Amino acid sequence: MQSKYKAIIFDWGRTLFDSETKEEFSEAQDVLLVCNEMGIKLAVVSLVTHHANATLEERRAQIENSPLRKYFEYTRVTDADKDAILDEVVLSFALPRENILIVDDRTVRGIRYGNMHGHPTVWLQKGKFTDELPNEETGQPIFTIHDLQELTEIIQEA
Repeated sequence: MQSKYKAIIFDWGRTLFDSETKEEFSEAQDVLLVCNEMGIKLAVVSLVTHHANATLEERRAQIENSPLRKYFEYTRVTDADKDAILDEVVLSFALPRENILIVDDRTVRGIRYGNMHGHPTVWLQKGKFTDELPNEETGQPIFTIHDLQELTEIIQEA
């Protein structure tokens, strides 16, 4: 089965990884496995802010030591400019932007970036930022999901 999405860039904290319990969400591996089986390239891009539950080094270690790490072609962690790192990964994929899905739990970060740069976007409306609603600046996500497992339907139906 082919999907029009050839790559997906995931946020890490609160999208694939529970920042409070310090564990991967139980459904994350199943979703990444489906992506892998469909030949979709994967990346994770994470911004560590001063409000984060981890330092830059801790976040890098979380990703590198995670059982999810094997699914990602690219992993990038920054404490500065997430948009610049997203640009870097998008260029590395060398695919049209409309074929690179952005999945994030923050409308003001990944969803805003994706909408500004012509990517399809998936807002995981769950957890701490559930009430951070899309606005004129962020734009509306193409898809809104409430459980990561719903992403498999989106990619399989594309």
